Amino acid sequence: MRIEIDSDDDSGARFSETYERGELGFDESELRLIEPVTVKGQVLRKRGEVELRGELHTKAAIPCSRCLKEVERSIDLNFSERFATAAAWQGEEQHELSEDDLDLGVVDEAVELNDLVKEEILLALPTHVLCDENCKGICPNCGADRNLTDCRCEMQQVDARWEKLKDLQF
Repeated sequence: MRIEIDSDDDSGARFSETYERGELGFDESELRLIEPVTVKGQVLRKRGEVELRGELHTKAAIPCSRCLKEVERSIDLNFSERFATAAAWQGEEQHELSEDDLDLGVVDEAVELNDLVKEEILLALPTHVLCDENCKGICPNCGADRNLTDCRCEMQQVDARWEKLKDLQF
């Protein structure tokens, strides 16, 4: 869905979109959507800018950072994003940015709602996901899941150049 920046539509128009699983591609992410993504909100226009306010709901599966087991997370969030066209910003040589301008996205002609939804989902997820706080992870030598079995691999010696770090006390 495209939302035109310089449209003559009345401010306050509503939008609603549902993306089925697999419809949004997260190419470089290990994220997998489990439930459809529902997005609804409102378009507010003023002075060559458009603000999109809305809410997003879905459920995603992402791998545990230690053992790679899939962890399910519900994503329920409210968002508010502002956009302006690049042409509006090219008219002046220098701009004095206010604090409000730091959250302003610059686009060519329109905002692709698909891209905004993917960005909001990725930003809502934690960077370090654990299946359990006590997750032991995977053995770097044999690849065994330490949560399921005791690994009998020998611990490797630390590089001699780093040995002195063991003596540090805090």
